[in-house]
Amino acid sequence: MKIIAFILAASMILSLVSCSNTEIATTGGVQEDVASEAETDAVTGREEISDDLPEKDYQGKEFRIITPDYCEKDFLAESETGALVSDAVFRRNQIVSERYNIKLSPDCTDNYTVVRDKVKSAVLSGDDAYDLVLQHQIDLASFVSNKFFYDWNDISYINVEKPWWNYSSYKNLSIAGKSYMIIGSISPYFLGAYYCVYFNKQLAADYGVPDNLLYDIVLDGKFTVDYYISLIRDTWRDLNGNGKHDENDFYGLAAQVTSYATPFIYSFGEVTVTKNKDDIPELSMKTEKFADIVNKVYTLFYDSNGTITTSGWELHTKTFLDSRAIFFNGVFQHSYNYFTDFEDDYGMLPYPKWDESQKKYYTMSDGSSPLAAVPATVQDTEYVGIITEALAAESWKKVIPKIYDVALKVRGARDEQSLTVIDMIANSAILDFGFVFGEYSGMGFTLSNLMERKSNNFASYYASNVSAWEKRLEKITEQITQD
Repeated sequence: MKIIAFILAASMILSLVSCSNTEIATTGGVQEDVASEAETDAVTGREEISDDLPEKDYQGKEFRIITPDYCEKDFLAESETGALVSDAVFRRNQIVSERYNIKLSPDCTDNYTVVRDKVKSAVLSGDDAYDLVLQHQIDLASFVSNKFFYDWNDISYINVEKPWWNYSSYKNLSIAGKSYMIIGSISPYFLGAYYCVYFNKQLAADYGVPDNLLYDIVLDGKFTVDYYISLIRDTWRDLNGNGKHDENDFYGLAAQVTSYATPFIYSFGEVTVTKNKDDIPELSMKTEKFADIVNKVYTLFYDSNGTITTSGWELHTKTFLDSRAIFFNGVFQHSYNYFTDFEDDYGMLPYPKWDESQKKYYTMSDGSSPLAAVPATVQDTEYVGIITEALAAESWKKVIPKIYDVALKVRGARDEQSLTVIDMIANSAILDFGFVFGEYSGMGFTLSNLMERKSNNFASYYASNVSAWEKRLEKITEQITQD
């Protein structure tokens, strides 16, 4: 039943959010983090960071949020029940509501396609029906070129350099200096959809890599894709004796090869689209490294003699939960939604780097994760800015630490090294223009599409798609920049 539940919920990945201030260099690849106004460790010092907001009395005014039903836990918590995260959301809502004398009114009863239709209808009819939209990021991006939303630069009191915002969403998704979509701690869905690597501590130790060694490797900046492959290579064991690699055998890695392949682009320090000096998006895949990336991931999945692969959602999960895989490419929320009954002890690692010269680890959040936008029909943008900023700040202070606690304490005592690694992951999410604006099949889906086909022919794939990709970027740019 756990596996069935996972399949049904696979696209509904609960989460947190990054407080990363990462921007993309204009010449390609991932640039070093832009320092946020204040950096803190995983759980301490948060309450001392001011949101710099004015005090207001809105006399019971509603703050109307619309978001898909799978994000309802971001905002719906009617009372304290003893559940750490839900109670933290309740307290966040209570603090903001009492501080500004408002009533939070979330509409999260429908799936994202219905949310899309509701927002579209409201904006086209001129109806000021919603103050804030948090919607599936790829779906939301499809409306940006229609100018359905305010530029966040025009919303007072939003400070994207505060640690409760993912600066990458602001900077990397902008066009000609206009940023219509951002995300931050306001959505306790986002970090849960961050991709990470799990490992079975006992199995890893049996193969000569105890958890303290793995953590040290990560913290020393040496957890590279080549090292990862070396841990997985030739680990297959034919448990049923039939001489074939099948779902009943033992593996080094249990891997989902479509959605869970995509993050390697970003963990290897690349993006598919960068910006020129005028903040205009340009394709940035014309490098030998992209071909090398495809080959390396292909080796990990198909040439290492230690990986069981699937394009579905059940096989890799079942293999790991059956203690027949050392490593598992998963998402953050597995730790507190699906591994709570897992008897084996496990740890969490970031996706690997490209090489040791790469200074940081990076990841991404699943495409189902929401981005936030302000409908163009909103009349009081100052009000929206103040309440949105307050919700994001209080979520970063109250909710994120509790999710850390749940993720780590489901196994009993807190693992301090895991906490350090989790915080490293939480501060590393990249949003790529080519993925978010890729309409489910664009440049950001290159690894997903090739690995599903079991192909490492990047040159052919690129040649057959580059024209369409460039036209897509040109069209979006033209629509946004025209008067």
